[in-house]
Amino acid sequence: MTQTQLEHTYLSRELSREEEHHAKELHARATVVDTCGAIPPGGDGSLDESIALLRRGGVDCVGMTLSAEEHDQRAAMDQITFWNRNIRKHSADLVKVTCADDIRQAKDDGRIGVYYLFQNAKPFGDDPGNVELFKDMGIVSSAITYNKRNFLGDGCAEPENAGISSIGREMIAEMNRVGMLVDLSHGGKRTQLTAAQASTAPPYFSHNNCYSVFGNRRNATDETMQTVADKGGMMSTMPLEINDDYQPTVAKMVDHLLHALGVFGPTGVGVCTDFPKGRRSVYETAYIDDSGYLNIQYDGTLYVKRMKWEGPGCLQSPPWYPYAEGIKTYQGFPNITRELIIRDLDDSTIEAALGGNFIDLMSRVVG
Repeated sequence: MTQTQLEHTYLSRELSREEEHHAKELHARATVVDTCGAIPPGGDGSLDESIALLRRGGVDCVGMTLSAEEHDQRAAMDQITFWNRNIRKHSADLVKVTCADDIRQAKDDGRIGVYYLFQNAKPFGDDPGNVELFKDMGIVSSAITYNKRNFLGDGCAEPENAGISSIGREMIAEMNRVGMLVDLSHGGKRTQLTAAQASTAPPYFSHNNCYSVFGNRRNATDETMQTVADKGGMMSTMPLEINDDYQPTVAKMVDHLLHALGVFGPTGVGVCTDFPKGRRSVYETAYIDDSGYLNIQYDGTLYVKRMKWEGPGCLQSPPWYPYAEGIKTYQGFPNITRELIIRDLDDSTIEAALGGNFIDLMSRVVG
């Protein structure tokens, strides 16, 4: 099977020669931002392999998850120290970014920008003062909760669906004050909506899809998306939780992006991978324990944790999370651009979706 024929298995159709040339030129010109991704260390701890994949995929900036379900305040600080050191070690290729201009400068310098995000506000504990502490350490964005309940509110796996708490409102107000992005990903339906309503700054989804396209519990309703849109926020769609197919495709991922485009308009959509921050084989080493829970290696430190946010027997066989065909690694990132061209989006809308919209959001909220 030729490369063109292979692409046809995960794109809506084959591109013409002229369209392929256009896609390559447009992807290279755009400032491409993965709003929730990873630069996983290799077996020797080096980032060289991941950097090479990022460069082949034309990715200019990555939102690096430093904390999710498993990390408390101390562990989150350790992750910041770990990644500060790694970025310095690879400074010829990587640079830590904390504002929009840093991303633009990284593109100009030919380096890959890395900004830090939390997928869970758990490191803040119950003290809003910790928001500024972590902002000063370089955390650009934080989700409210990761699937389960924390002090701020209910995650998408909580059956009560209770929304944000009073301390959650205080935390969001503090995030607004210091200029930290309020991320609604992984929140329960009421948490997503009430957090969006509570934020005075534009909230966003760093990695989410649309409930109207696929009724997964993680995906956002049109009501919440419209609330975020009305506040000037955005949504980045991802190559997971796309449809019922065991092996989804880039084309199906773009179905979600186009639905989001209909709600947010051309200035409110983005793209991401939600790649795990550990090695790419992170799920290949996962296993179901005797109690029926999935145990996952979260990162390159061989840390293994039971996924308590799912019930027994939650996932029966590998691969645990089938990423969309055509974007299983960063090398496939240009396939998003190809599919957007196939769908007849204009160049300015595509460039905005690939990264321009997020850079604008960061400039308005973070600086």
